Amino acid sequence: MASQVLSGSSNPSYTNNTGQNVRVVINFMSSIYSGAGAGGSNTGITINWAGISASAPNAIAIGRNLAYHVGGGAVSVGLNFTANNMAVFEAGFAQESNQALPTEVMLANGQTFSAVCGVHNIVVIREDGT
Repeated sequence: MASQVLSGSSNPSYTNNTGQNVRVVINFMSSIYSGAGAGGSNTGITINWAGISASAPNAIAIGRNLAYHVGGGAVSVGLNFTANNMAVFEAGFAQESNQALPTEVMLANGQTFSAVCGVHNIVVIREDGT
């Protein structure tokens, strides 16, 4: 198996039992947003890997090579976008709300990856490509 794809509507998890290192690449991951407009609620995104945890409570989506559009009106107020082969799209209003999440991590044999998020598309690639 050259790679494994994890796609779904919430909370992916993966345990590396390949006997070698694997690369976990997040192509797209969204938070869970409920409600409408500025009055809605955003869960943010939390990623756990190899005993490490990183959180971006204001993140709307992360991934590689994201395309996005910010519309006019009140919706666009306070939106931030950071890109450089790693993207975090946030609805934050203060400088301290900016946080970073990885879009690629490595796991040794026996280590795990999981996330608290909404819709996602992730690929797990074995180190030797087989």
